[in-house]
Amino acid sequence: MSETSERLTNEPENSHNGLQINDFQNPGPVASVRKAITLLPKDKRKLLFLASAAQLSLALLDLIGIALIGLVAAVAVSKIDLSQIPSWLQTSLNTFGLEGLTVSQLTVVIAVTAVAILILKTLLSALMSRLVIRFLANRQRDVSVRLAREFLSRPLVDVQRWTTPEAIYALGSGVGAATVSLLGAAVTIASEVFLFSIIGITLLIYDPILTLVAMGFFGFVVLGLGRTLNRWTERNARIFTNSSIDTLTAVSEALSTYRETTVLNRRDLYVDRYEGLVSRFAGASATSAFIMEIPKYVLEVALYLGVLLLGVVQFLTNDWKSAAATTALFLAAGSRVVPALLRLQGATITIRNASVQAQPTFFLADFLESNGVDSSPPIEPRMTAERIHEHLMSGYPDFDATVVVNNVSFTYQDAAEPALIGAHMHAKAGESIALVGSTGAGKSTLADVVLGVMNPNHGTVTIGGLSPRDAINRWPGAIAYVPQAVALVGGTVRENVALGLPKELIDDELVWEALHRAHLAEFLQQSREGLDTKIGERGFRLSGGQRQRLGIARALYTRPKLLVLDEATSSLDAETEQSIIETLDELEGQVTTITVAHRLATVRRADQLLYLENGRITARGTFEEVRSQVADFDRQAALLGL
Repeated sequence: MSETSERLTNEPENSHNGLQINDFQNPGPVASVRKAITLLPKDKRKLLFLASAAQLSLALLDLIGIALIGLVAAVAVSKIDLSQIPSWLQTSLNTFGLEGLTVSQLTVVIAVTAVAILILKTLLSALMSRLVIRFLANRQRDVSVRLAREFLSRPLVDVQRWTTPEAIYALGSGVGAATVSLLGAAVTIASEVFLFSIIGITLLIYDPILTLVAMGFFGFVVLGLGRTLNRWTERNARIFTNSSIDTLTAVSEALSTYRETTVLNRRDLYVDRYEGLVSRFAGASATSAFIMEIPKYVLEVALYLGVLLLGVVQFLTNDWKSAAATTALFLAAGSRVVPALLRLQGATITIRNASVQAQPTFFLADFLESNGVDSSPPIEPRMTAERIHEHLMSGYPDFDATVVVNNVSFTYQDAAEPALIGAHMHAKAGESIALVGSTGAGKSTLADVVLGVMNPNHGTVTIGGLSPRDAINRWPGAIAYVPQAVALVGGTVRENVALGLPKELIDDELVWEALHRAHLAEFLQQSREGLDTKIGERGFRLSGGQRQRLGIARALYTRPKLLVLDEATSSLDAETEQSIIETLDELEGQVTTITVAHRLATVRRADQLLYLENGRITARGTFEEVRSQVADFDRQAALLGL
């Protein structure tokens, strides 16, 4: 597949070719809900619809309870004879052996039944809400894990289109907004709208004119409130989302550039920037909380005014018995409708917020889908720590460390010129290959293509007859890599050397062996903590050279058969560098090594040198052979006294 990804229709344009969250266009709540549903597997969508249907059906209990309260008012006020009660009620009384009740007793029974039904509905609604929220939380986990797996399976250039804070947000908070918040609010809105529908139809049958007036009154209040709050909510959601991501970015930049900002005396600038972002975030949080409270107060006032107007009109225009019954019925309905309106308004605000906050996640999902990531379960079993440990212990007996690069070309996205053009390379098992050339010649790009972290636009790369990714999946640990800038985790030396493996599966003997080969064991043996020495975040407790050696030890821990080093000794002093070169020389014939180097002394004894210039391999051979072919290379070697 081509490495250069086409832009999606909703991908924002900006100068750094990345993804600015505030550039995303919000298609609206309805489109966002549809998109959120597509994130779920088909079987989970069916469960969501079934749970929603169950939530909707509970509205029938509200209808029964309201009807019974109206009946209580009618019986209590009119003092009707028991012979005049509806036949269905008489049948129900007979069924439960209550046919001998007085009017007063009947009123109490109906009232207790009505209250019991309404309480039951409330309890069942709470239970269903808990089940739906838990279901959506589990789906949040599933979607987040699936997107993370697909995202990390993409080539390096696709991953690097996202900054760390943006990726963290899209895979974390954004997924929560798309599932728990967005879909949860959608279920709430559906259930409340259904409740309004059945209560409204029932009241229309009872008193059409009064019901239409009440609907118009509350509809005017709700629509006016929603129109005002929706615009406010969307603006605030953008501020909330942007400031949360920008805060992560500011902290990350300040920590990663601590030395530079200290020396340049710019720490206060970062603190001021952080203060501004945190202030925006705090303001957005306070505004969001206040917006959620507004509907409660507005609807409470509307209910009081509505009941007052209803009672005045009824008692002025009807007899007191009819007025009391009608007022009681509508008051009972209002007691259920107004809380439902509050939930509806809250859900509307939530869905507006979530539809904005979920856009980065939707874009990430579209991006992965458009670039051919297969989200179906893998045919081969997932890689586990146990399987990795088994391969390590076996020594990879059937692994062939022969590397073949055939006519490979590669162009970075939006680059004017290709980084590699028609590259050919054949590294036999146990052979040492050195990639040399000026900065930007394509050395690291060729190494990345060999490692499978980037796919070529043209040509093929095989390791032992398989593609790099297939080889890595089949023989985990047989291929290792040492970057120029080693990424360390904030744990112990042991955890960094055996990166990602659980402590119970880490072989301390292999850790010490790797540390000895990387010439870091002596330093650790002088420490009381030994392998348990904490190195701090990004290894800040170690020197640059020690961090580099720890990266080399990490690569050597698995006793690899193919080792790729990208300027792996650039941070080492001359003596340590020479010791590492001797270690690599000891691997000669046993391990295939591909070394990217500017310091020519480290590759002088390589079996084969490839000289790259402007993305092309212009010379190949031994060190002396390449010197005779490339004047610039010969001049550099002469300057170094080689």
